[in-house]
Amino acid sequence: MTKPKHLWEIEHPYRCEHGNFYSRGLATGYESWAEFSQPVTYDRSGPTLIQHGTLLHDGDPDMNCLFRWDWRAMHLEFPEDYPDGNEQHYLDLFFMMQGKPYNQSVRIKVTPADEPAIRAWLAGRAKTMRAMWEPLLN
Repeated sequence: MTKPKHLWEIEHPYRCEHGNFYSRGLATGYESWAEFSQPVTYDRSGPTLIQHGTLLHDGDPDMNCLFRWDWRAMHLEFPEDYPDGNEQHYLDLFFMMQGKPYNQSVRIKVTPADEPAIRAWLAGRAKTMRAMWEPLLN
């Protein structure tokens, strides 16, 4: 039995650009997988409702449809930029917000230790895509 590739070893065809060509501010960054996966909470103590966390992680996968992901191991792609041997990993996520038709991207700093949690989360999101395309996959 062949061992599955690490997520950073998988290459997707072409590329996907961050943000939204028609609107600014639809590209977000997170310092860690833990920060991105923080459950959403709301602070109602002040005059304005403040949301902590993101619905992109635990929100409705139909409304926040993940259509592409890329794990970038920058130190492997550009070893000349990392002569000290430090590793730099990013997970790029690309969503289509289907209720309000626009795309949004996220870049998260990750580590190889995050891979099991990320793989499990991506597998859940893949079920949404499979359900959409199921009539054509059989």
